[in-house]
Amino acid sequence: MNVDQQQQAQPHTEDEPLYAWSTYQVSGGVEGSGPSGTCRAERTARACLEAALQAAVVHSHAYSWGQLSRVSADVDLPFHLWSRAPVAWAEPGPSDTVTWRPGPAPHPR
Repeated sequence: MNVDQQQQAQPHTEDEPLYAWSTYQVSGGVEGSGPSGTCRAERTARACLEAALQAAVVHSHAYSWGQLSRVSADVDLPFHLWSRAPVAWAEPGPSDTVTWRPGPAPHPR
């Protein structure tokens, strides 16, 4: 059993941080959202966000970016209303790379 499997086997408690990742695109002046998810480990969330951004570049001519945030789970609220603290944002770079920058993503250009 690897570390990720061990972490998945443990029940999540509300006071443990989670990492939410979301992707966004702008094409023709229209903004949209793409794949998103939640992970227990920041490293895993970053890998998921990078994979989603790299896939978006292959299948779209839109400008894409993603946001990674630390979230606090609140079972009494829907996911989109959970408290978020931006950790970093990312955008596709040259040669199938992803460029990371700290903090919240700026408003799309």
